[in-house]
Amino acid sequence: MKRYAAAVVLACCLGACAQPTASPPQQAATPPAPPPEAAPPPAPRVTSEAQIAPGRWDVERVRCSDLLGAADDDREAAAMFYYGYLAAKAGIRVIDVSQMDGNVRKVMDRCAAAPNITVPQAFRQALGRRG
Repeated sequence: MKRYAAAVVLACCLGACAQPTASPPQQAATPPAPPPEAAPPPAPRVTSEAQIAPGRWDVERVRCSDLLGAADDDREAAAMFYYGYLAAKAGIRVIDVSQMDGNVRKVMDRCAAAPNITVPQAFRQALGRRG
């Protein structure tokens, strides 16, 4: 089960860092419009420092920006992984599932406010837990 959970988080993080593939060029019947003035180029996507090797991630170093940049399904799966992972680290043996949605929302709000902190830090700050 631990391998499955780790695989889910890694897949989520990898999905967040994946570069979209370029679509094939389309033929235009009219000449292209001139580019807009002074449009800054988009910032390149930087690989997360939590990725220690291809397909290997240090879950303690994943940043909120990595989580926020993931697709919705991947972000949800990663948040649930961290919920269980950090609860186990803190020695929590009983989880009130009726509070999970609200607690995850608090963590995501904390991540949005401080995207450079790690996901474990966001959980601890949002929920007041140690671990």
